[in-house]
Amino acid sequence: MITNKDITLSVFFPAYFDEKNINKVVDKAVTVLEDMKLKDYEITIIEDGSPDNTAEVADGLAAKYPKVKVVHHKTNKGYGATLWEGFSTARFEYVFYTDGDNQFDLDELRKFVALIPYSDMIVGYRKKKQYSTYRKLTSFVYNFVLKLIFNTDYIDIDCAFKIIKTDLFKKIKVNTKDAFIDAEIMIRASLLGYTFTEVGVRHLPRVDGVSTAARPSIIFRTIREIIAFKKEIKKELLERRAK
Repeated sequence: MITNKDITLSVFFPAYFDEKNINKVVDKAVTVLEDMKLKDYEITIIEDGSPDNTAEVADGLAAKYPKVKVVHHKTNKGYGATLWEGFSTARFEYVFYTDGDNQFDLDELRKFVALIPYSDMIVGYRKKKQYSTYRKLTSFVYNFVLKLIFNTDYIDIDCAFKIIKTDLFKKIKVNTKDAFIDAEIMIRASLLGYTFTEVGVRHLPRVDGVSTAARPSIIFRTIREIIAFKKEIKKELLERRAK
């Protein structure tokens, strides 16, 4: 049986406009990870060209904790590109991510790690989303559309609280680098037969910082990405059948 002492975990936090959040997230993550006594872990803050003092705060955390490092983007690359960078550069057997906006309780990472022996992926879903009515509506429609088009089984495909077996990112090529990237990763994982366990997590209201999600421009880009991905998956499936 796999125990915590057998597990190596890469942890990363995308951070944008999070100067008042990222220190809380990293402080709690270090406390939880040290307490779990894993074989090894790493924490990476991916600072995505924030216009506030997120970069300076992140550098302070790297100086404070030996296992924390910071990747800086000179300009804002966007959430999707930041997410892919964190997944594809993870060094350890499993990778965990959550956002740097402090909207999740890192204590819940303990139960996710406990499920590692039983699944390739442990996927969170927000039990009660702390969003505006508009955000809740767009999230509901998004998940419904993905289930309709791709026959996905995930309850909350974009929930930013997941552990994934890192070898997945050596097997897939992801073309979308924007808001649709999380869904593309999950759909590709399902097509490859990766097993998953879904776990409900508490979603906390955002107290500080600025959210850029659900802007009309992002929604339109996501629609284009869904259409392109549908065509791509259809082509890939036809090529597999032809072999």
